[in-house]
Amino acid sequence: MNDLDETGRREDGETGRTDDPGSDVTAVRQLVLLAHPDTVPELVAGETVAALLASVEPARAAYQRVMDSVPVPVAPVAPVLPVAPAVPAGAAPPLVVDPDRLPPGEKIRRGLAARG
Repeated sequence: MNDLDETGRREDGETGRTDDPGSDVTAVRQLVLLAHPDTVPELVAGETVAALLASVEPARAAYQRVMDSVPVPVAPVAPVLPVAPAVPAGAAPPLVVDPDRLPPGEKIRRGLAARG
């Protein structure tokens, strides 16, 4: 039988304590800790599987209280810089030239080029 006597020992001499590295309760505790990483591990304890499972919720609440008390660092926000529009090479808009502002030599050269 695997029943515990009044000293917490099984008839075969093994204990059901969680600090015994070879016990089934220790294995279940390790699985509970893996399944619930959002708990305080030191608070997940018990002599039986039922006690281990019952300790999960208080351990989770304690973990949440600690996390709520730690200030969350706020990363600085980089300023948004204006982005110049992309203009493909060779697609520049034509330049508008005011003929009244051209020097006389340029006016003559353009006039001769337009003739012929």
